[in-house]
Amino acid sequence: MKLFFTPSTEHLKRSFSAHGCDLGAYEFQTFADGERGYRLKDEVRGKGVAIVASILPDPASLFDLMALHHLVREKKARKTILVIPYLGYARQDRPSRPGEGSIGIMVLELIQKMAPSRLLFFDVHSHLIRKALRGPATELSALPLFAQAFSKDPPEVIVSPDAGFVPRAKELAELLDPHPEVAVIEKVRPRPNIAIAKKLHGDVKGKKVVLVDDIIDTGGTLAEGIKVVSEKGARSIGLAATHGLFSGHARQRLSRLPVKEILITNTLPQIRYPKFRILDITPLLLKALRP
Repeated sequence: MKLFFTPSTEHLKRSFSAHGCDLGAYEFQTFADGERGYRLKDEVRGKGVAIVASILPDPASLFDLMALHHLVREKKARKTILVIPYLGYARQDRPSRPGEGSIGIMVLELIQKMAPSRLLFFDVHSHLIRKALRGPATELSALPLFAQAFSKDPPEVIVSPDAGFVPRAKELAELLDPHPEVAVIEKVRPRPNIAIAKKLHGDVKGKKVVLVDDIIDTGGTLAEGIKVVSEKGARSIGLAATHGLFSGHARQRLSRLPVKEILITNTLPQIRYPKFRILDITPLLLKALRP
């Protein structure tokens, strides 16, 4: 199988290449008027093709995926697999104010209407989008990576930053031995990107805890969570999240807090930073791509 990467996933190419993958080549250019152009440099007729592409806040990332998929189909690829490490717009899965819409569902529908042979996603944020998946779609998770990272010194409590993430927190607890307890933070969101922790349900006093989430954007949710578990007497605090957007000064904000370690995967490009450990998703994706 030949693998192509859009600009949104260029950071993963080296890791896939190190695993001996057959990387496809194409030319990408931006014309004087701003239009984007693509030209395949490899033959794909009769071959299986996988396109690795994240959907970023910049809508050009979605267009890149659609254009490259159209191109390999037009050049008679035998089958196409779309691998989407990060599905942006998933937090806009429902209207939160009058006049808003479910843009995340629209993005998913655009992807599904491309009719690939298979779809692979990675820790989709929204359960509504998860329910809307149609056809041969598979959702992978970073939880096994976190469990492996924690295996030598597992936490005593897994803390979910809100009620919605409790099922995933319980999944992670089941992967660890001994199974840690699961606690949850009750929070409210007065407006986008602002989270206020109200109450902690669970006992963390004198215990090693890890807060787990799927996305770190501004870091506000986890910062509030760290404050709560710290005030409740947690002995040691760690963080783990799949997708690291780190808007604004989120990295600096989190690294200054009383946190021992922050685990993040490379679904999105990451930089080395104090307290951060980057986990590679490539082995999980390759396992899922095997026939």
